[in-house]
Amino acid sequence: MAPSESASEKKAIPPQQWDSTSAVAEIEATAGSGEIVVDKEKARKVMRKLDIRIIPTIMWVYLMNMMDRVNIGNARLFGMEEDLGLKGQQFQLAVSVLFVTYCLFEAPSNLIIKKLQPARYLAGLTIGWGLIATFSAFVQNFAGLLVCRLLLGLFEAGFFPGVVLYLSMFYGRNSLALRIAYFFGTAAASGVIGGLIAYGISFMDGDGGWRAWRWIIVIEGVPTVLTGILIPFVIPNDAESAKFLTDDDRQTLRDMHESELGKAHNLRNLVWSDVMDGVKDWTTWAFCFAIWPCLIMLYSFVVFLPTIIKALGTWNSAEVQALTVPVYAVGAILYLIAAYISDKTQRRGYFILAAIVFAVAGYGMLLANKSSALSYAGTFFVSIGIFTSTGISVAWVTANNPRYGKRAFAGGMQLTVGNSAGVASPFLFSSKFAPTYVTSYAVCMGMLGVSLILVTALHVHFRRQNKLRDEGKQDYLMEGKTDIEIDAMGELSPRYRFST
Repeated sequence: MAPSESASEKKAIPPQQWDSTSAVAEIEATAGSGEIVVDKEKARKVMRKLDIRIIPTIMWVYLMNMMDRVNIGNARLFGMEEDLGLKGQQFQLAVSVLFVTYCLFEAPSNLIIKKLQPARYLAGLTIGWGLIATFSAFVQNFAGLLVCRLLLGLFEAGFFPGVVLYLSMFYGRNSLALRIAYFFGTAAASGVIGGLIAYGISFMDGDGGWRAWRWIIVIEGVPTVLTGILIPFVIPNDAESAKFLTDDDRQTLRDMHESELGKAHNLRNLVWSDVMDGVKDWTTWAFCFAIWPCLIMLYSFVVFLPTIIKALGTWNSAEVQALTVPVYAVGAILYLIAAYISDKTQRRGYFILAAIVFAVAGYGMLLANKSSALSYAGTFFVSIGIFTSTGISVAWVTANNPRYGKRAFAGGMQLTVGNSAGVASPFLFSSKFAPTYVTSYAVCMGMLGVSLILVTALHVHFRRQNKLRDEGKQDYLMEGKTDIEIDAMGELSPRYRFST
Protein backbone atom coordinates (compact mmCIF):
# COMPACT_ATOMS: atom_id res chain seq x y z
CA MET A 1 0.00 0.00 0.00
CA ALA A 2 1.45 3.38 -1.00
CA PRO A 3 1.77 6.17 1.51
CA SER A 4 -0.92 8.80 1.42
CA GLU A 5 -0.35 12.00 -0.51
CA SER A 6 -0.17 13.98 2.72
CA ALA A 7 2.47 11.65 4.12
CA SER A 8 4.68 11.78 1.05
CA GLU A 9 4.40 15.53 0.71
CA LYS A 10 5.44 16.17 4.32
CA LYS A 11 8.59 14.12 4.63
CA ALA A 12 11.00 17.03 5.16
CA ILE A 13 10.94 19.20 8.25
CA PRO A 14 13.10 22.30 7.91
CA PRO A 15 14.29 23.47 11.33
CA GLN A 16 12.64 26.68 12.46
CA GLN A 17 14.25 29.30 14.65
CA TRP A 18 11.51 30.49 16.97
CA ASP A 19 13.69 33.17 18.51
CA SER A 20 15.60 34.21 15.39
CA THR A 21 15.41 37.63 13.81
CA SER A 22 13.91 36.49 10.54
CA ALA A 23 11.41 38.84 8.93
CA VAL A 24 9.00 35.98 8.22
CA ALA A 25 5.67 36.78 9.87
CA GLU A 26 4.33 33.25 10.06
CA ILE A 27 5.80 29.77 9.99
CA GLU A 28 4.01 26.90 8.35
CA ALA A 29 5.20 23.57 9.71
CA THR A 30 3.91 20.12 8.97
CA ALA A 31 5.63 17.75 11.36
CA GLY A 32 2.33 16.67 12.86
CA SER A 33 -0.98 15.76 11.35
CA GLY A 34 -2.43 18.69 9.46
CA GLU A 35 -0.90 22.05 8.73
CA ILE A 36 0.04 24.15 11.74
CA VAL A 37 0.70 27.87 11.37
CA VAL A 38 2.58 29.63 14.15
CA ASP A 39 2.78 33.40 14.36
CA LYS A 40 6.44 34.20 14.80
CA GLU A 41 5.92 37.30 16.93
CA LYS A 42 3.74 35.29 19.31
CA ALA A 43 6.41 32.60 19.44
CA ARG A 44 9.08 35.16 20.33
CA LYS A 45 6.84 36.62 23.02
CA VAL A 46 6.34 33.19 24.63
CA MET A 47 10.07 32.44 24.45
CA ARG A 48 10.86 35.72 26.19
CA LYS A 49 8.40 34.95 28.99
CA LEU A 50 9.90 31.50 29.50
CA ASP A 51 13.44 32.88 29.40
CA ILE A 52 12.68 35.55 31.98
CA ARG A 53 10.96 33.20 34.44
CA ILE A 54 12.70 29.83 34.05
CA ILE A 55 16.28 30.39 32.88
CA PRO A 56 17.57 32.75 35.63
CA THR A 57 16.08 30.46 38.28
CA ILE A 58 17.73 27.27 37.08
CA MET A 59 21.00 29.11 36.46
CA TRP A 60 21.01 30.31 40.05
CA VAL A 61 20.16 26.86 41.43
CA TYR A 62 22.85 25.17 39.32
CA LEU A 63 25.33 27.77 40.53
CA MET A 64 24.49 26.68 44.08
CA ASN A 65 24.75 23.04 42.99
CA MET A 66 28.23 23.33 41.54
CA MET A 67 29.58 25.49 44.32
CA ASP A 68 28.35 23.06 46.97
CA ARG A 69 29.85 20.14 45.07
CA VAL A 70 33.30 21.46 44.19
CA ASN A 71 34.06 23.80 47.09
CA ILE A 72 35.94 20.88 48.58
CA GLY A 73 38.73 21.82 46.16
CA ASN A 74 38.88 25.32 47.63
CA ALA A 75 38.56 23.94 51.17
CA ARG A 76 41.65 21.84 50.55
CA LEU A 77 43.74 24.99 50.12
CA PHE A 78 42.64 26.30 53.50
CA GLY A 79 43.41 23.43 55.84
CA MET A 80 40.70 20.77 55.41
CA GLU A 81 43.16 17.89 55.02
CA GLU A 82 45.14 18.96 58.06
CA ASP A 83 42.11 19.54 60.31
CA LEU A 84 40.42 16.25 59.43
CA GLY A 85 43.65 14.25 59.51
CA LEU A 86 43.33 13.08 55.91
CA LYS A 87 46.20 10.91 54.71
CA GLY A 88 47.31 9.36 51.42
CA GLN A 89 44.43 9.10 48.93
CA GLN A 90 41.70 9.94 51.44
CA PHE A 91 41.01 13.38 49.96
CA GLN A 92 40.65 11.90 46.46
CA LEU A 93 38.33 9.21 47.86
CA ALA A 94 36.16 11.86 49.54
CA VAL A 95 35.83 13.70 46.23
CA SER A 96 35.04 10.58 44.21
CA VAL A 97 32.57 8.86 46.55
CA LEU A 98 29.94 11.52 45.81
CA PHE A 99 29.56 10.09 42.32
CA VAL A 100 28.70 6.59 43.56
CA THR A 101 25.26 7.65 44.78
CA TYR A 102 25.07 10.34 42.09
CA CYS A 103 25.29 7.79 39.27
CA LEU A 104 22.99 5.24 40.89
CA PHE A 105 20.04 7.63 41.08
CA GLU A 106 20.34 9.78 37.91
CA ALA A 107 18.48 7.62 35.37
CA PRO A 108 15.72 6.46 37.78
CA SER A 109 15.15 10.07 38.80
CA ASN A 110 14.51 11.08 35.19
CA LEU A 111 11.79 8.44 34.83
CA ILE A 112 9.75 9.73 37.79
CA ILE A 113 10.25 13.51 37.72
CA LYS A 114 7.17 14.23 35.60
CA LYS A 115 4.87 12.23 37.89
CA LEU A 116 6.16 13.98 41.01
CA GLN A 117 5.63 17.55 39.71
CA PRO A 118 8.99 18.85 38.39
CA ALA A 119 9.10 22.17 40.27
CA ARG A 120 8.43 20.59 43.67
CA TYR A 121 10.73 17.66 42.94
CA LEU A 122 13.63 19.94 41.99
CA ALA A 123 12.91 22.06 45.06
CA GLY A 124 13.08 19.02 47.34
CA LEU A 125 16.40 17.96 45.86
CA THR A 126 17.80 21.47 46.28
CA ILE A 127 16.77 21.75 49.93
CA GLY A 128 18.19 18.28 50.60
CA TRP A 129 21.64 18.85 49.18
CA GLY A 130 21.74 22.38 50.64
CA LEU A 131 21.26 21.01 54.15
CA ILE A 132 23.85 18.27 53.63
CA ALA A 133 26.34 20.76 52.16
CA THR A 134 25.86 23.15 55.07
CA PHE A 135 26.31 20.50 57.75
CA SER A 136 29.47 19.29 56.00
CA ALA A 137 31.18 22.25 57.66
CA PHE A 138 30.78 20.51 61.02
CA VAL A 139 32.52 17.21 60.17
CA GLN A 140 35.43 16.25 62.39
CA ASN A 141 36.98 13.28 60.64
CA PHE A 142 37.29 11.31 57.41
CA ALA A 143 34.27 9.08 58.14
CA GLY A 144 31.98 12.06 58.65
CA LEU A 145 33.21 13.64 55.41
CA LEU A 146 32.50 10.41 53.48
CA VAL A 147 28.93 10.19 54.80
CA CYS A 148 28.24 13.80 53.83
CA ARG A 149 29.65 13.30 50.33
CA LEU A 150 27.55 10.17 49.77
CA LEU A 151 24.38 11.97 50.86
CA LEU A 152 25.29 15.00 48.76
CA GLY A 153 25.53 12.77 45.68
CA LEU A 154 22.15 11.20 46.47
CA PHE A 155 20.31 14.54 46.49
CA GLU A 156 22.24 16.11 43.62
CA ALA A 157 21.77 13.10 41.32
CA GLY A 158 18.40 14.04 39.90
CA PHE A 159 19.01 17.73 39.39
CA PHE A 160 21.08 18.06 36.21
CA PRO A 161 19.31 15.40 34.11
CA GLY A 162 16.01 16.55 35.56
CA VAL A 163 16.56 20.14 34.47
CA VAL A 164 17.60 19.08 30.95
CA LEU A 165 14.40 17.04 30.66
CA TYR A 166 12.38 19.87 32.21
CA LEU A 167 13.72 22.38 29.67
CA SER A 168 12.84 20.04 26.81
CA MET A 169 9.20 20.25 27.97
CA PHE A 170 9.19 23.98 27.16
CA TYR A 171 11.84 24.53 24.48
CA GLY A 172 12.13 22.90 21.06
CA ARG A 173 15.23 21.35 19.55
CA ASN A 174 16.11 24.60 17.77
CA SER A 175 16.31 26.66 20.94
CA LEU A 176 17.31 24.05 23.51
CA ALA A 177 21.12 24.06 23.20
CA LEU A 178 21.42 27.75 24.04
CA ARG A 179 19.13 27.34 27.07
CA ILE A 180 21.17 24.37 28.25
CA ALA A 181 24.24 26.53 27.69
CA TYR A 182 22.84 29.24 29.97
CA PHE A 183 22.22 26.53 32.54
CA PHE A 184 25.37 24.43 32.12
CA GLY A 185 27.60 27.46 31.57
CA THR A 186 26.87 28.29 35.17
CA ALA A 187 29.32 25.49 36.04
CA ALA A 188 32.07 27.72 34.70
CA ALA A 189 30.55 30.74 36.41
CA SER A 190 30.58 28.79 39.68
CA GLY A 191 34.34 28.58 39.33
CA VAL A 192 34.54 32.34 38.91
CA ILE A 193 32.19 33.14 41.79
CA GLY A 194 33.40 30.31 44.01
CA GLY A 195 36.99 31.43 43.52
CA LEU A 196 36.13 35.03 44.41
CA ILE A 197 34.12 33.95 47.47
CA ALA A 198 36.90 31.65 48.63
CA TYR A 199 39.39 34.47 48.15
CA GLY A 200 37.29 36.77 50.33
CA ILE A 201 36.54 34.16 52.97
CA SER A 202 40.23 33.25 53.22
CA PHE A 203 40.64 36.40 55.33
CA MET A 204 38.10 35.00 57.83
CA ASP A 205 40.48 32.22 58.85
CA GLY A 206 40.24 31.90 62.63
CA ASP A 207 37.10 34.03 63.04
CA GLY A 208 34.75 32.47 65.58
CA GLY A 209 37.32 29.76 66.18
CA TRP A 210 36.73 28.32 62.70
CA ARG A 211 39.21 27.68 59.93
CA ALA A 212 38.48 29.34 56.57
CA TRP A 213 37.45 26.08 54.90
CA ARG A 214 34.51 25.64 57.28
CA TRP A 215 33.35 29.19 56.59
CA ILE A 216 33.54 28.54 52.83
CA ILE A 217 31.23 25.52 53.10
CA VAL A 218 28.66 27.19 55.38
CA ILE A 219 28.49 30.49 53.50
CA GLU A 220 27.96 28.65 50.20
CA GLY A 221 25.51 26.10 51.66
CA VAL A 222 22.91 28.24 53.45
CA PRO A 223 21.75 30.17 50.33
CA THR A 224 21.05 26.83 48.64
CA VAL A 225 18.46 25.88 51.27
CA LEU A 226 16.75 29.26 50.97
CA THR A 227 16.75 28.95 47.18
CA GLY A 228 15.13 25.51 47.33
CA ILE A 229 12.25 26.84 49.42
CA LEU A 230 11.49 29.48 46.76
CA ILE A 231 11.66 27.26 43.64
CA PRO A 232 7.98 26.09 43.56
CA PHE A 233 6.84 29.71 43.75
CA VAL A 234 8.96 30.78 40.77
CA ILE A 235 8.96 28.05 38.11
CA PRO A 236 5.93 26.05 36.90
CA ASN A 237 5.51 22.29 36.66
CA ASP A 238 4.51 22.61 33.01
CA ALA A 239 3.09 25.10 30.53
CA GLU A 240 -0.50 24.41 31.57
CA SER A 241 0.19 25.40 35.18
CA ALA A 242 2.33 28.44 34.32
CA LYS A 243 0.38 31.41 35.69
CA PHE A 244 2.62 33.88 33.84
CA LEU A 245 1.38 32.50 30.50
CA THR A 246 -1.98 33.50 29.02
CA ASP A 247 -4.30 30.99 27.36
CA ASP A 248 -3.11 32.36 24.01
CA ASP A 249 0.53 31.83 25.08
CA ARG A 250 -0.17 28.23 26.02
CA GLN A 251 -1.83 27.57 22.68
CA THR A 252 1.12 29.13 20.87
CA LEU A 253 3.51 26.91 22.82
CA ARG A 254 1.44 23.82 22.01
CA ASP A 255 1.43 24.79 18.33
CA MET A 256 5.19 25.32 18.37
CA HIS A 257 5.81 21.87 19.82
CA GLU A 258 3.30 20.14 17.56
CA SER A 259 4.72 21.84 14.47
CA GLU A 260 8.17 20.58 15.39
CA LEU A 261 7.36 17.11 16.69
CA GLY A 262 3.75 16.22 15.96
CA LYS A 263 0.70 15.40 18.05
CA ALA A 264 1.37 11.80 19.05
CA HIS A 265 0.86 10.93 22.73
CA ASN A 266 4.31 9.39 23.22
CA LEU A 267 6.11 12.57 22.18
CA ARG A 268 5.15 14.16 25.50
CA ASN A 269 4.43 11.19 27.76
CA LEU A 270 6.46 8.23 28.93
CA VAL A 271 5.79 4.99 27.03
CA TRP A 272 7.86 2.01 28.14
CA SER A 273 8.36 0.65 24.61
CA ASP A 274 10.13 3.93 23.80
CA VAL A 275 12.32 3.50 26.86
CA MET A 276 13.28 0.02 25.62
CA ASP A 277 14.08 1.48 22.19
CA GLY A 278 16.52 3.74 23.99
CA VAL A 279 18.13 0.71 25.62
CA LYS A 280 18.56 -1.01 22.25
CA ASP A 281 19.74 2.00 20.24
CA TRP A 282 23.53 2.00 19.75
CA THR A 283 23.58 5.80 19.56
CA THR A 284 22.40 5.98 23.19
CA TRP A 285 25.54 4.17 24.30
CA ALA A 286 27.79 6.03 21.88
CA PHE A 287 26.59 9.29 23.43
CA CYS A 288 27.23 7.82 26.89
CA PHE A 289 30.81 6.78 26.25
CA ALA A 290 31.61 9.86 24.17
CA ILE A 291 30.78 12.15 27.07
CA TRP A 292 32.55 10.01 29.70
CA PRO A 293 36.08 11.26 28.93
CA CYS A 294 34.79 14.84 28.69
CA LEU A 295 33.21 14.61 32.12
CA ILE A 296 36.24 13.00 33.72
CA MET A 297 38.17 16.02 32.43
CA LEU A 298 35.49 18.43 33.64
CA TYR A 299 35.25 17.08 37.18
CA SER A 300 38.99 16.78 37.66
CA PHE A 301 39.42 20.28 36.22
CA VAL A 302 36.87 22.11 38.39
CA VAL A 303 38.11 20.45 41.58
CA PHE A 304 41.84 20.48 40.90
CA LEU A 305 42.31 23.70 38.90
CA PRO A 306 43.54 25.49 42.05
CA THR A 307 45.99 22.63 42.62
CA ILE A 308 47.16 22.74 38.98
CA ILE A 309 47.70 26.51 39.06
CA LYS A 310 49.45 26.38 42.42
CA ALA A 311 51.97 23.92 40.95
CA LEU A 312 52.84 26.41 38.18
CA GLY A 313 54.35 29.08 40.43
CA THR A 314 54.96 30.38 43.92
CA TRP A 315 51.60 32.04 44.50
CA ASN A 316 49.83 31.90 47.85
CA SER A 317 46.37 30.35 48.22
CA ALA A 318 44.48 33.64 47.81
CA GLU A 319 46.39 34.47 44.61
CA VAL A 320 45.71 30.99 43.23
CA GLN A 321 41.97 31.52 43.75
CA ALA A 322 42.15 34.83 41.88
CA LEU A 323 43.98 33.18 38.95
CA THR A 324 41.18 30.61 38.49
CA VAL A 325 38.61 33.35 37.77
CA PRO A 326 39.63 34.36 34.20
CA VAL A 327 40.03 30.69 33.21
CA TYR A 328 36.41 29.92 34.05
CA ALA A 329 35.15 33.23 32.63
CA VAL A 330 36.68 32.66 29.19
CA GLY A 331 35.42 29.06 29.11
CA ALA A 332 31.87 30.15 29.95
CA ILE A 333 31.73 33.00 27.42
CA LEU A 334 33.04 30.98 24.47
CA TYR A 335 30.76 28.06 25.34
CA LEU A 336 27.72 30.36 25.21
CA ILE A 337 28.80 31.68 21.81
CA ALA A 338 29.29 28.14 20.47
CA ALA A 339 25.90 27.01 21.80
CA TYR A 340 24.16 29.99 20.20
CA ILE A 341 25.67 29.25 16.78
CA SER A 342 24.98 25.53 17.24
CA ASP A 343 21.28 26.25 17.80
CA LYS A 344 21.08 28.53 14.79
CA THR A 345 22.79 26.06 12.44
CA GLN A 346 21.56 22.80 14.04
CA ARG A 347 25.14 21.57 13.87
CA ARG A 348 26.34 19.82 17.03
CA GLY A 349 29.10 17.43 15.99
CA TYR A 350 31.35 20.07 14.45
CA PHE A 351 31.38 22.15 17.63
CA ILE A 352 31.99 19.15 19.89
CA LEU A 353 34.87 17.95 17.72
CA ALA A 354 36.46 21.40 17.65
CA ALA A 355 36.06 21.71 21.42
CA ILE A 356 37.76 18.36 22.02
CA VAL A 357 40.68 19.48 19.86
CA PHE A 358 40.92 22.65 21.97
CA ALA A 359 41.04 20.59 25.17
CA VAL A 360 43.71 18.26 23.77
CA ALA A 361 45.80 21.29 22.77
CA GLY A 362 45.43 22.71 26.27
CA TYR A 363 46.57 19.52 27.94
CA GLY A 364 49.46 19.44 25.46
CA MET A 365 50.57 22.86 26.69
CA LEU A 366 50.38 21.70 30.29
CA LEU A 367 52.22 18.50 29.44
CA ALA A 368 55.01 20.39 27.66
CA ASN A 369 55.57 22.47 30.83
CA LYS A 370 57.80 24.93 28.96
CA SER A 371 56.90 27.92 31.10
CA SER A 372 54.34 29.04 33.66
CA ALA A 373 52.79 31.39 31.08
CA LEU A 374 52.33 28.63 28.48
CA SER A 375 50.93 26.21 31.05
CA TYR A 376 48.52 28.82 32.37
CA ALA A 377 47.40 29.52 28.79
CA GLY A 378 46.78 25.78 28.46
CA THR A 379 44.21 25.93 31.27
CA PHE A 380 42.18 28.40 29.15
CA PHE A 381 42.17 25.99 26.21
CA VAL A 382 41.07 23.13 28.48
CA SER A 383 38.30 25.27 29.99
CA ILE A 384 36.94 26.22 26.56
CA GLY A 385 37.13 22.63 25.34
CA ILE A 386 35.57 20.73 28.21
CA PHE A 387 32.66 23.08 28.88
CA THR A 388 31.73 23.35 25.19
CA SER A 389 32.08 19.65 24.36
CA THR A 390 30.12 18.49 27.41
CA GLY A 391 27.34 21.07 27.20
CA ILE A 392 26.60 20.66 23.51
CA SER A 393 26.74 16.85 23.85
CA VAL A 394 23.91 17.01 26.39
CA ALA A 395 21.84 19.15 24.02
CA TRP A 396 22.61 16.81 21.09
CA VAL A 397 21.20 13.65 22.67
CA THR A 398 18.08 15.55 23.73
CA ALA A 399 17.52 17.12 20.30
CA ASN A 400 17.82 13.79 18.48
CA ASN A 401 15.34 11.89 20.66
CA PRO A 402 11.86 13.41 20.19
CA ARG A 403 10.00 10.55 21.94
CA TYR A 404 9.69 11.47 25.63
CA GLY A 405 10.40 7.99 27.03
CA LYS A 406 13.47 7.46 24.87
CA ARG A 407 14.68 11.00 25.56
CA ALA A 408 14.26 10.53 29.32
CA PHE A 409 16.22 7.27 29.25
CA ALA A 410 18.91 8.35 26.80
CA GLY A 411 19.50 11.67 28.55
CA GLY A 412 19.50 10.11 32.00
CA MET A 413 21.77 7.25 30.96
CA GLN A 414 24.17 9.60 29.17
CA LEU A 415 24.69 11.48 32.41
CA THR A 416 24.69 8.32 34.55
CA VAL A 417 27.51 6.76 32.54
CA GLY A 418 29.20 10.10 32.03
CA ASN A 419 29.11 11.07 35.67
CA SER A 420 30.60 7.75 36.72
CA ALA A 421 33.75 9.50 35.53
CA GLY A 422 33.53 11.47 38.75
CA VAL A 423 34.51 8.36 40.71
CA ALA A 424 37.83 8.09 38.87
CA SER A 425 38.55 11.77 38.16
CA PRO A 426 40.00 12.71 41.59
CA PHE A 427 42.72 10.10 41.23
CA LEU A 428 43.94 11.63 37.96
CA PHE A 429 45.57 14.40 39.96
CA SER A 430 46.86 12.36 42.86
CA SER A 431 49.70 13.92 44.84
CA LYS A 432 51.98 11.15 43.58
CA PHE A 433 51.88 12.79 40.12
CA ALA A 434 52.76 16.22 41.53
CA PRO A 435 54.17 18.70 40.77
CA THR A 436 54.29 18.25 36.97
CA TYR A 437 51.26 15.93 36.57
CA VAL A 438 52.74 14.59 33.33
CA THR A 439 50.92 11.26 33.68
CA SER A 440 47.63 13.04 34.42
CA TYR A 441 47.78 15.22 31.31
CA ALA A 442 48.83 12.34 29.06
CA VAL A 443 45.90 10.20 30.25
CA CYS A 444 43.51 13.11 29.64
CA MET A 445 44.72 13.50 26.06
CA GLY A 446 44.39 9.77 25.37
CA MET A 447 40.84 9.55 26.71
CA LEU A 448 39.73 12.58 24.71
CA GLY A 449 40.88 10.67 21.64
CA VAL A 450 38.14 8.11 22.40
CA SER A 451 35.55 10.91 22.49
CA LEU A 452 36.84 12.22 19.18
CA ILE A 453 36.27 8.84 17.51
CA LEU A 454 32.77 8.31 18.93
CA VAL A 455 31.56 11.84 18.15
CA THR A 456 32.84 11.45 14.58
CA ALA A 457 30.92 8.17 14.25
CA LEU A 458 27.70 9.78 15.52
CA HIS A 459 28.11 12.77 13.22
CA VAL A 460 28.65 10.57 10.15
CA HIS A 461 25.69 8.34 11.09
CA PHE A 462 23.23 11.22 11.49
CA ARG A 463 24.36 12.86 8.26
CA ARG A 464 23.89 9.57 6.41
CA GLN A 465 20.40 9.11 7.84
CA ASN A 466 19.40 12.61 6.75
CA LYS A 467 20.76 11.98 3.26
CA LEU A 468 18.77 8.75 2.90
CA ARG A 469 15.60 10.55 3.98
CA ASP A 470 16.22 13.48 1.67
CA GLU A 471 16.50 10.99 -1.20
CA GLY A 472 13.21 9.32 -0.18
CA LYS A 473 14.88 5.96 0.45
CA GLN A 474 13.09 5.45 3.77
CA ASP A 475 9.62 6.56 2.67
CA TYR A 476 8.47 2.94 2.61
CA LEU A 477 8.44 3.04 6.42
CA MET A 478 5.38 5.32 6.27
CA GLU A 479 3.30 2.92 4.17
CA GLY A 480 -0.11 2.21 5.67
CA LYS A 481 0.38 4.64 8.56
CA THR A 482 -1.71 7.63 9.55
CA ASP A 483 -0.11 11.00 10.28
CA ILE A 484 -0.36 10.40 14.03
CA GLU A 485 1.31 6.99 13.68
CA ILE A 486 4.10 8.55 11.63
CA ASP A 487 4.55 11.24 14.28
CA ALA A 488 4.72 8.53 16.96
CA MET A 489 7.74 7.00 15.19
CA GLY A 490 9.75 9.97 16.44
CA GLU A 491 13.32 9.92 15.16
CA LEU A 492 12.53 6.77 13.13
CA SER A 493 10.11 8.68 10.94
CA PRO A 494 11.35 9.47 7.40
CA ARG A 495 10.06 13.00 7.99
CA TYR A 496 12.41 13.56 10.89
CA ARG A 497 15.80 15.23 10.38
CA PHE A 498 18.61 14.76 12.89
CA SER A 499 20.82 17.49 14.27
CA THR A 500 24.31 16.72 13.03
